[in-house]
Amino acid sequence: MKTKRRFSLSRLFRNNKFVLILSLIIAVILWVIISLSNTNETDSIISNIPIQINLSDDAEQNGLEIFSGDDQNASVSVRGNRVTLGSITSDDIIVSAQTAGTISTSGTYALSLTAKKVSGADNFEINSVSPSVITIFVDQSKSSTFKVENKLKYTVAEGYHADVTLSANEIKVKGPQTEVSKIASVGIEGNVGGEIREDRSSDFDVVLYDSSGTEIHNGMIELSDSSITANFSVMPEKEVPITLAYKNKPSDLNIDSFVDISPTKILIAGPKKDLKKITSISTEEIDFSDISNKKTKFKLDLDLPNKIVNLSENKNIDVTLDMRSYKSKRINISNDNFEVTGLDEDYTYNFSTDEISISVKGPKSKIKKISASDISCVIDASDIDGTTGSISLPAEIKLKDSKSCWVYGEYKVNIYVFKR
Repeated sequence: MKTKRRFSLSRLFRNNKFVLILSLIIAVILWVIISLSNTNETDSIISNIPIQINLSDDAEQNGLEIFSGDDQNASVSVRGNRVTLGSITSDDIIVSAQTAGTISTSGTYALSLTAKKVSGADNFEINSVSPSVITIFVDQSKSSTFKVENKLKYTVAEGYHADVTLSANEIKVKGPQTEVSKIASVGIEGNVGGEIREDRSSDFDVVLYDSSGTEIHNGMIELSDSSITANFSVMPEKEVPITLAYKNKPSDLNIDSFVDISPTKILIAGPKKDLKKITSISTEEIDFSDISNKKTKFKLDLDLPNKIVNLSENKNIDVTLDMRSYKSKRINISNDNFEVTGLDEDYTYNFSTDEISISVKGPKSKIKKISASDISCVIDASDIDGTTGSISLPAEIKLKDSKSCWVYGEYKVNIYVFKR
């Protein structure tokens, strides 16, 4: 028969695991009792408390804002028993600048700080606040927009041209009126290393300048873009001759010896595949109806193809036509030789103009052979759109057969239009 073992307290205390667990429990109980019974007061520091700075309603209505000093935190020294202090956080204390409500004008102000307990926070006292004084800057807000000046320094490889485009051509600045008013210009500056011979992009910080060109550094000023990307578009160069373009020029009239053109060549740049196709650059047209038998000067624009850039200093071409060796002749054309086109069939007309006198220019040997029968006069009435009564319309005058002479001037014919 198995004998039943009796419980033995002495044997239990000889068990090392039991003794260890019991000791820990007793130690915790004693710590809690001692802590709860400890009424000795001590000091502690509560940190990272936001500082409340409230301007008056009148100041805000006058446009005043705090531009610096309003993002500071304070530390507060408090006193209380250990248990209470262990539960206090920055949410239990308010730190404020009481005199901020008296500010009414722009300027820099030193404000004293005070601290108080949040309603319901008890069992501790406030000793002091640090810092005791803060400095803020108050002003009205101002915004201005400036064109970005490109002050970059770079070298383009010989035989190439680089166009620089910026990711932003204007910068908007915003900040205290006093500081923004000091800004005279905005730009980017820097050195682009190496010779540029292919497309590239680089970023540059935006720089503010005062009226003397000195850089302005002010953390209170906000920029719409703090940096700008400069894109370098690189194209090969090519020198090409200038050719004159004409309108209404007689096909057999050779006037090369009577023309003076300056410059005769220009330097252009463009994409390689487009540049390869270009052998010359043409001017805008010279209308021979504006050319008399005199010495005439023109300043002409160039007809540049798409994507082609004129790199020359001359953006216009000076042309002189010395036509004084040619002759002039007046020929009268009666309305029997007039022709009206484009008139709606519901309308008819009578000529109010009996005849017009045409000025013809050309070589002496050719011009003396031209008569009224060699000239056509066509009046286009397609744009009168139902108008009746007396109407003055432009007349297109052409020489029928001559390839060496031309008609000088502009002409109009009066017709009387009425319904059939």
